[in-house]
Amino acid sequence: MSSVPYWRKNLYNDHGLPDNYTHSSFLEELRKNVKPNNVLKNEAITLGAGISIQLSIVVLFIIVFVWLNNEWTTPNIIFTVSAMLTVLAYFLYSLKFPNTLDRISTDFRTVLIFLTFGYIVSPILKTLTETVSTDTIYVMTVSMFLTHLIFSKYGSPPVSLSDSLSITSSLFGSLMLTSRLASPLHAFSLLTIAVLCFVLLPFVLSQIESKKLVALIFAITTWYFLYPISITFSWVFVIATIFLYVICPLWYVKWQTYKENIYGPWDEAVITS
Repeated sequence: MSSVPYWRKNLYNDHGLPDNYTHSSFLEELRKNVKPNNVLKNEAITLGAGISIQLSIVVLFIIVFVWLNNEWTTPNIIFTVSAMLTVLAYFLYSLKFPNTLDRISTDFRTVLIFLTFGYIVSPILKTLTETVSTDTIYVMTVSMFLTHLIFSKYGSPPVSLSDSLSITSSLFGSLMLTSRLASPLHAFSLLTIAVLCFVLLPFVLSQIESKKLVALIFAITTWYFLYPISITFSWVFVIATIFLYVICPLWYVKWQTYKENIYGPWDEAVITS
């Protein structure tokens, strides 16, 4: 009766065994879920609240466009409201992170440059895509906003490539809508709202810890302004918000119990010192 040759876990010795041979000791080092990274229910709902906030911001911007496009409000009112909200947000930011006089003067110059440059190029933006069909503009805008929602950074606040792509796509989608408005002043007001919604507002919201309360306030406000425009879309928005805010986080918390990470002799060597 022949005995099985001695086997060792290496590839440079000829054991006289078939290539697909597996010794019983091969899986002795098998371990499961050594470092479980389970997300708690509160953390999952907070992440869902961040996604809900971004969806509400996009819908609010579209509501402003509909108001301007249908002449339900004037560009002066939109610009005045956006300026008041910007000043309020900057004041709240200054309370948390006190600014020096140099910082305030720098921010004031930046705002002045943006307003001047935006007002000058508004006539160009108004006529830039006038020859493109409205259906094409709307399809491209929806695509840009979907890109913005997909690549927005919902976790840690540091700027990354995905953040840049998210901001660029949202601003590009906003610029395409300016050609559908009545005048360059309408286009300038919409451009101001776009910068407020997709550049300044996410930065301010990243400094706020109570994401769940903020998401609830944004959702109620968005639904209130969306309901007079379209009852159908308002309830679709409610369903989407509940799905992103509650159902998806609870699903994730439940399904992560089925996740198993296995570690064994096939793992690569890791330097620990």
